[in-house]
Amino acid sequence: MRTAFGVALTAIFLITASGASAGDKTGVTDKTIKIGLFGPLSAPAGSAKKNVYGAAAIYKDINDKGGINGRKIELIIEDDACDGAKGIAAYTKLVEQDKVFLAHGAWCTKVALAVKPEAAKHPHVPYMVLGAASAEISTPFQKNLYHPVATTITAGNKMVDFALSKPGVKRVAIVGHTDQWGSAYRAATTARLKENGLTPVIDEVLERGEKDVSEHVRKIKEAKPDAVMALLYPDEMEWYLREAYKQGLKATTVGATAASIDDTNKRIGIPEAMNDVYMCFPLRGTLTSPEMRKFADIFKKYYPGEALDSHSFYSMDGAIAVVEVLKRLGRNVTRERFMAEIDKLKKLEGGAGPGYISFSPADHRGMKFINIIGLVKQKEVIFQKHPAAH
Repeated sequence: MRTAFGVALTAIFLITASGASAGDKTGVTDKTIKIGLFGPLSAPAGSAKKNVYGAAAIYKDINDKGGINGRKIELIIEDDACDGAKGIAAYTKLVEQDKVFLAHGAWCTKVALAVKPEAAKHPHVPYMVLGAASAEISTPFQKNLYHPVATTITAGNKMVDFALSKPGVKRVAIVGHTDQWGSAYRAATTARLKENGLTPVIDEVLERGEKDVSEHVRKIKEAKPDAVMALLYPDEMEWYLREAYKQGLKATTVGATAASIDDTNKRIGIPEAMNDVYMCFPLRGTLTSPEMRKFADIFKKYYPGEALDSHSFYSMDGAIAVVEVLKRLGRNVTRERFMAEIDKLKKLEGGAGPGYISFSPADHRGMKFINIIGLVKQKEVIFQKHPAAH
């Protein structure tokens, strides 16, 4: 009886051990790895949908080159419309219904912050953020969440440092939104100014959709700033700069990561309105530089009808990191092994971003670099390129 009991225990142990060693292979077959991608395909934020396309292009390119260790990526794409509730629905569908191996999504901060607690309910599912920047996404730390783009702290610090590097800049104004994205940038820029012994001469609130910004610009002009931190989305950035030019507001303008210099320049169509205007730039080189040619070719191969701008490349590094980790895993792909391996990722080069990506078991803020870009005679020029940039 003891012998039979012992045999039974041994059998149970072997079955359990076998299951444990197999690990969680949800979304993985002999020939495919299922990845769920979601982002603002129908968002009002201009060219934001290109962030989805950029990540998708990296995955499709890998497939066309033979896949990863004998497997192709099966991509399932959902639209979150830059809406928190829709983001949660997209994430939940991908994880619970489609049974993806990992989730990759959220360009809008409010979507990423809405999805974060949902991802915490699925701690075994790796979640790579698409492109949202708020520092609150990766702080506090969450074991299964990976943030591959510069946060609002990194970008906000850079904005202030660049403005203060300009001769004679001592009076700094802030104009921006009060949503989660704008609030995160406002906190970062205000804190950096305080570190330099400064407080904003005016902190003007400009909410989404306020097309008539004349009164906001008038108030800022009366405050006589030397520089303005413009924490604005693409539409509002266009309206603000157009009105600032109209009213003759002479101040260095530094924008955050939502608007792009090339898209804003095209929207306004007045070269003089872009004088002394700079923006955070999340790429290693200008769009037409040799550094970006490879990434431009990949994007245009799969989305030939889309014009290139910085949003076309912003999300690529997260996808490149996912691909790199999957390559390192060989044929034994499990969620546990993926999460252990990505925490070993150190100084991953070769991406479209301004520097390398690193993750550790205690820090999932993967990108700690950002550049500043502006126009010189209508030609894009990167200023103060980070020494860690490629």
